[in-house]
Amino acid sequence: MSINRSYLAAAAISAVVALFFITGTLFRGDAGDGADASDLPQNELEVVTQTLRSQSRPAILTLNGRTEAFREVVVRAETGGRVIATPAQEGDFISAGDLLCQLDLDARGALLAQGQADLRARQLDYESALELQSRGHRSANQVAALEAARDAAQAQLQAAREEISNVDIRAPFDGFFDGRFAEIGDFLGRGDPCGTLVQLDPILLIAEVAERDISKISTGMTGQAHLVTGESIDGLVSFVERRADPATRTFQVQLEAANPDGILRSGVTADIRLPLTAEPAHRVPTSVMALNSEGELGIRIIENGNTVRFVPIRLLSDDGEQVWVSGLPDPAQIIILGQDFVADGAIVSTVDADNTP
Repeated sequence: MSINRSYLAAAAISAVVALFFITGTLFRGDAGDGADASDLPQNELEVVTQTLRSQSRPAILTLNGRTEAFREVVVRAETGGRVIATPAQEGDFISAGDLLCQLDLDARGALLAQGQADLRARQLDYESALELQSRGHRSANQVAALEAARDAAQAQLQAAREEISNVDIRAPFDGFFDGRFAEIGDFLGRGDPCGTLVQLDPILLIAEVAERDISKISTGMTGQAHLVTGESIDGLVSFVERRADPATRTFQVQLEAANPDGILRSGVTADIRLPLTAEPAHRVPTSVMALNSEGELGIRIIENGNTVRFVPIRLLSDDGEQVWVSGLPDPAQIIILGQDFVADGAIVSTVDADNTP
């Protein structure tokens, strides 16, 4: 497809006009203040700068995280039997020791009675042996054997009592009964689940922290979380992982927050903010930030009066049109106009924005 020559001519003229305006801004060959172009080195660029001093500013580390129950367990049967009662309702708050599921006693009552009878018999045998030993009619070995038989019967009776107590599956701690797995008539074997118990007070806030920031966090630090459901809560750092995830090179951090009424739920997305120690920082316009050839974020500044240098920075927070950054020298003469047209190491002339009419 051919291109109309008039279009090509118009494009060429537009490029020349644009180049004229760019060079008119960046070169001082036709400076309006009366300066002679011969006073400047040939092809020296002109940039506008502003000198900024650092301010002590508390840094805030913002993390993406979630809420998590302080404890969550599946309560399981410690013996086998048929379920005859499930008094706990899903969603109920349960106190430690409350009955969740009850199994049929079956033959356990008979085993208990047999254990009690065996213990009485072994106790009488032992006491009789002691009496006869005092008269010289029983040896010490015979008495010791009867004593061992008495102790074995006592142990069997204790086992029978514990087996009976296991038919009542009870809550190990205070929490919400979050799901029932057994219904009346079900048969539960040893280890089968009755239901899930969740402790939500305190509630945990879980986040992953990059390795470059983990040294700034320690247990006992305060933090605040804004949940996607609208609540805001304060918490304390209770755990900082010491081993990085080999896949993400991040460390898990946990905060504990009070949740006495159980209003906050587990698994909710949270925006967690941790205030860090105050550090010197500069507040700069967002327009002055740039990327170098390696993809690093930084700002071009002036060194030695006329030399451009790219300085990598760390973004602390964004206020909209202004950002807080660290990594700049103090004071820093930053380029606020013309920074996109100069390279690292270029020699330029400068105009101070604060002295510009």
